[in-house]
Amino acid sequence: MISVRPNIIAYGSIAIIVLAILVGPFFSPPEFSWVQHSTSEQAGQHMPGAWIMRVGFFAYGSGAMIAALCDWRNRTWVRGALVIFGAGLIATGIWSNASILPEVVSDMDEDRLHSIASGVVGTAFAAACAARLFAPRGDRRDWLSWLGLVVAVVIPLAMTELPEFRGLLQRIMFALSFVFVGREFARQPA
Repeated sequence: MISVRPNIIAYGSIAIIVLAILVGPFFSPPEFSWVQHSTSEQAGQHMPGAWIMRVGFFAYGSGAMIAALCDWRNRTWVRGALVIFGAGLIATGIWSNASILPEVVSDMDEDRLHSIASGVVGTAFAAACAARLFAPRGDRRDWLSWLGLVVAVVIPLAMTELPEFRGLLQRIMFALSFVFVGREFARQPA
């Protein structure tokens, strides 16, 4: 029987999406700027190299879901939120953002579905942070979860107010999620 270790699954999926975030821009068109454009725009409809970021979304989403399901008994409320977080990430890879290229016609229904999926990801991340703080066995002194809650609210607002830095802000939010998810599965129950 194969032994599935949630920490290895989580770390592997984080490594794949980090690689996609770092390598993907090299395959994107010259109009793409990682400071201005989000990872969703990197994976946008008809974008060269979009498959790289979509693989990252699938990997991170699948890894978060599988790790959470394999470690369900440990912090059930957090694990439930991470399953939803993972499902949302997978959905962002299925439905793509509209293209940033002005000459490309985009399917706006698909763009709306992508936006809904992205909202699910952010809400589920905030829920995981809140569960870590307030659910049974939670720790209200957990600074990383408090930071996650603040970032889950402040960065999307900042992305609206500072569109020229939308990509950078979103990548900061992703980086925090990597730390949170990685920490969540770092210690294996005895």
